Amino acid sequence: MKTKISLTLAVMLFAVSGVWAQTAAPASGGPVPNMKVAIVDVIAFREGILELRAKYEKLQTEFQARYRELEAMQSKIQSQEKVLNENKTLTPQQAQKLTEEYEQMKREYNRLLEDSQSTAQKREREETEASYDKLSKFMDQYCVKNKITHVFDAQRLRESQIVVYAAAAANITEDFIKEFNKSNPAPAATAKQ
Repeated sequence: MKTKISLTLAVMLFAVSGVWAQTAAPASGGPVPNMKVAIVDVIAFREGILELRAKYEKLQTEFQARYRELEAMQSKIQSQEKVLNENKTLTPQQAQKLTEEYEQMKREYNRLLEDSQSTAQKREREETEASYDKLSKFMDQYCVKNKITHVFDAQRLRESQIVVYAAAAANITEDFIKEFNKSNPAPAATAKQ
């Protein structure tokens, strides 16, 4: 195990030193470029970007009946499972019939769940794709305006635990959302805060 860890560290150090050697000094001998790094919480866009919030609220309303149907099915499955587990007075025929009904309900639930997820993902893409394209273009303009050279997604940084430290000032989420909403006002009916 120690050999495997040592070998892994050696390979990483070799790779890092190679990258460092390539980026440490520019090939032209010129100055090292100034870099400004920022972090943005993309998940906050769903609530903060008024245009997106309106689209997600529309989708939520559209799928509300399906969600209720799934919840009702799940409750029925759970109560059926409870009856199967707790009722020891069932005859073998009753237990088998109940088990078959239970398995059938689970299959129907899983089918409906998969269909719902697939449909919801498709509708989400249809509804939000244009907004996300607009956000991407605005991010490019925002970065040029603020001389930002790199933007990292906060959620991915948290998941990977690759960043040891980031100053609070590096998080541009709130300012970006404010600027986007100012440049792209949502329709008055959906712009509730």
